[in-house]
Amino acid sequence: MHKLILIFVLIVINSCSNNDKDPYTNNQNLYMNETLQDNELYTLAKKNISNNQFDLALSQLNKIQVLFPSSPYTSKSMLFSAYIHFILKDYEKARAIAENYTKYYPGSDDIVYASYLDAMTYYVTIKKSDYSQKNAEISLDKFTFILNAYPNSKYEIDIITKVHLINNNLALAKIKTAKFYLDKNNYNGSLVYLLDIYNNHSSSSSIEETLFYLSKIYYEIEEFELAKKYASILAYNFSNSKWYEKSFKIINGIDDVNEKEKWFDKYNPAIIFKQDHKKNSDENEILPLE
Repeated sequence: MHKLILIFVLIVINSCSNNDKDPYTNNQNLYMNETLQDNELYTLAKKNISNNQFDLALSQLNKIQVLFPSSPYTSKSMLFSAYIHFILKDYEKARAIAENYTKYYPGSDDIVYASYLDAMTYYVTIKKSDYSQKNAEISLDKFTFILNAYPNSKYEIDIITKVHLINNNLALAKIKTAKFYLDKNNYNGSLVYLLDIYNNHSSSSSIEETLFYLSKIYYEIEEFELAKKYASILAYNFSNSKWYEKSFKIINGIDDVNEKEKWFDKYNPAIIFKQDHKKNSDENEILPLE
């Protein structure tokens, strides 16, 4: 009975977008006349995915889910369907299937891939730093959740690489905003974004410039101890940076900062682990489901 209901629902959905004269009969035959077993359909689907015959693979995966709802291949076929929709850049459908998978199969060994696929649908739609970074924030939250909830997963290295890129993108967007406020002499507005970068994106490629502007602003508002604090962090971690050269020129008039060599050691500066990111051609690609 359950199988018949599923068949009817799929027939109705498909018939709504089918221009054939007799869509109901065509879709009914698609399922009713199937002679292959679940394992055979699954094997064919994987083969077709390898051959980039995605429409054919989707048809076979759908048949498994409709005709064999209790099959051990059903859950896997659901994820493969989501993967195919991702490859076809139908990110909303891929996301919907991935989210449903986490609801229907919370104890599955593939739950981490479903979460990874969900996060990737936001990651690949990240815009340049001049635009809204909403999807970047969402993907960062989702990737961070995976790293914490599923440590040492097979997707961890790929996720960490993508997290570094997201951090760079977010930091770049925030420092542009900070400089906009600084140009308007709005120090408080600028500090909000600069401190956000320092506290949340310290491994980004923008951290040196951020430390310079923090030191510069605090010096200009006569918060000299804070100016020295951020200058010392910049000097300790990036002594060869042009941004340190610029910051030292600003603060070298402060008492006890008159010797460039190792002056910063007494401030016990924090260690920054900056991650340099080089763009790879495959950084927007998703790892395949195994």
